[in-house]
Amino acid sequence: MRSIKTKLTITISILIVVLLTAAAFVLLNEKRQELSNDIFLNARSFAELTAPNIVNDYNLYLSQKSFIYFNRNIQDVFQKNVDVASVQIYKYNGELAYDSHTEQSKQYDGTVRKVQNDLLFKQIQARNLSVLTTDSKRVVYFKKDENGNFQAVDQDEKTTTDLGKTEKISYFVQPVGTEFAVSYGITYQALEARVNQTAWRIILLAIFGVGIGILMAVLYSKTITKPIEQLTEGAGIIAKGDFKHRVIVKTKDELFTLAGAFNKMAADLEISTKAMLYKERVTKELELASKIQAQLLPKTMPIINGLDLAAGLLPAEEIGGDCYDFLKLNDDQLIFYIGDVTGHGVPSGIIVSIANAVIYTMAGQKDLKSIMMDTNRVIKAKTSSNMFLTMVMLQWDAVSSKLKFVNAGHEQMIHYHAQDQKVTLCPSGGLALGMIPDISKVVKEEEFGLQKDDVLVLYSDGIPESWKNDKEMYGMARFKRAVTEYSSLPTALAIRNALLADVKEFSGSYKQMDDITLIVVKRK
Repeated sequence: MRSIKTKLTITISILIVVLLTAAAFVLLNEKRQELSNDIFLNARSFAELTAPNIVNDYNLYLSQKSFIYFNRNIQDVFQKNVDVASVQIYKYNGELAYDSHTEQSKQYDGTVRKVQNDLLFKQIQARNLSVLTTDSKRVVYFKKDENGNFQAVDQDEKTTTDLGKTEKISYFVQPVGTEFAVSYGITYQALEARVNQTAWRIILLAIFGVGIGILMAVLYSKTITKPIEQLTEGAGIIAKGDFKHRVIVKTKDELFTLAGAFNKMAADLEISTKAMLYKERVTKELELASKIQAQLLPKTMPIINGLDLAAGLLPAEEIGGDCYDFLKLNDDQLIFYIGDVTGHGVPSGIIVSIANAVIYTMAGQKDLKSIMMDTNRVIKAKTSSNMFLTMVMLQWDAVSSKLKFVNAGHEQMIHYHAQDQKVTLCPSGGLALGMIPDISKVVKEEEFGLQKDDVLVLYSDGIPESWKNDKEMYGMARFKRAVTEYSSLPTALAIRNALLADVKEFSGSYKQMDDITLIVVKRK
């Protein structure tokens, strides 16, 4: 293979390497000394300005166990000076009050931490700003003169040797009043990034060298320009959408390899473009399906004699597998239900739509058990054999103050008794819809009464099975505690909001794994 590298690289590389090496040696070494001194001066001023604020924040927040607010302000300190790697707060007696190394996520709550290093202890009790050098481990104090300039002194405030331009600092100790001192650990990791700014000088030299190299490379341009023109033309054709176009290069060098990669890129672009268009179409369809499903939910809560109602649904994905609805028969009678399909996503959403349509058609024409049996028959006949729907359906009669209900394998309802302020679980039972063709023998209708201010909570398993992390789940015990605590709120909407807020506070930012649905019924 006749390599382009053998034609051009030797001449161009020699020029560029010579120029870059000379520039780097002269400029970078000079700049390292300047920037190292800048880091020291900036950090010294930074320590003097920020130490009082850090101590104030400590007294205001950390001493009161408000770690979150204090930690937020400490993070602001780090963001303002990238050369500060750590912050410690010491009391005059040598006690370590705060250490950013060990208290990144929570406040230290152990035994009292004492400074063991004599040099550091002397720095903490000194009246002047002090530093410890990295290499020589030398402590230097800095005292301000009458003009506000810093002067290097020893512990007894006698003039001493100042820091050299190449001496690096391990940490600063800035006294604050007579009770505290703040230590700032210094890092030089950003030094290289700052040195890179000097590289612009080298780039100018490099451009000059490349220019000369290009002039010399013109002698060989005929063997290069034709394949490049072919590649450029091919790129223009592909940019217009013709991904089947291919570039033919026969130079048998790196451009030949590049042409092969170019042709493979064209083939890959054709595949990825089709995949992207398909993904966009699916995404739009999911968005539309999500809007349609949201329209199936009640827009407002029905007004019915004797009851105060509230409900909510938080899907885990665009398409949820939970459902609920309120079907008002008249001012005194209401049918309502909550359901949960196995899993979530499009298949579950289809089953939810089928169930909603069947129940809506039959409500008011049949009793609860018959509605449930007919819904089961349709789901079993029209859906996959591995998809099931648990549901509990209730009918309220304001005249008799009675609730009838039928449970088809759904979670037990929680009944809050206002008289003794306790909660009980309503009877469970039944079989999920869609498992067998006929559920008449396993589904039964039951009845119970609601007293004044009693609360009934219907929910999907997404609430007790909400996760805080990989190991801890919300659980029924917490849920029952929350129902007991919040059922005394004046309205069903307030109770619903409090219960959902309790679940979300427990879960935090952890991913929601399942749909969360909730109906709250409060007896007026």
